[in-house]
Formats: sequence, C-alpha cells, structure tokens
Amino acid sequence: MNKEKLKKIPHIVSGVIILLHAWERFESAHSTYIIFLLAGIIFLSLAWFHKVLTSKFPLIDILFYIIESILSFVIAYEYFSAGKKGLPYMYLFAAIMQLFACFMFFSKNKKT
Repeated sequence: MNKEKLKKIPHIVSGVIILLHAWERFESAHSTYIIFLLAGIIFLSLAWFHKVLTSKFPLIDILFYIIESILSFVIAYEYFSAGKKGLPYMYLFAAIMQLFACFMFFSKNKKT
C-alpha cells in the first residue's frame, strides 16, 4: 500500500464513524444528525480528493484532524451523558489519537 492511500485511511474511518453517529442521532430524533451527516460526507470527500487537496493546501490534514477530534470529543461527551459505559472511552481514545496525528503532521510540516 502506498503512502497516499495510508494517509486516506484515518479520514475514511472518521467519516464512517461520524456517519454512523449521524444515523444513530437520526434514529433517536435528534436534530444534530444533520451536523454529523455533513461532517461525515466532508471527511469522506477529503479522503476521496486527498492528493489534490493536500497538494494545494498542505496543512489541510492538520485542520481536519482537529475537526475530527472535536467531533470525537463531542460524541464521547454525549455517550457519557447518556450513561454509556465503554463506548465513550473508545471515542476519547480516537480523539486523543487524532490530536496526536495532528501534532505529528504539524511537527513534520514545521521542519519542511
């Protein structure tokens, strides 16, 4: 697998997870599903057009990792508020990993 495909994977995973959360919000009649639906579509679009976007906007990965981590923290908060036990910790872990990826991309781009 080449390097470009590996860079797409986190955005695909985040997009799918956000879309699943949008579906859950839709089924429970929360109007916030629209926000998560749009974010999921945008993340998948970023993955689809990753090579073109990163060539024009080199720091776009950092921006999207920040947005993905914020949404993961929001989802974790919602699940903690709903009394869920294990699932919120997975979202917290995902958010922390996204921030770590953001830090890694930032430090790599700062050097170049």
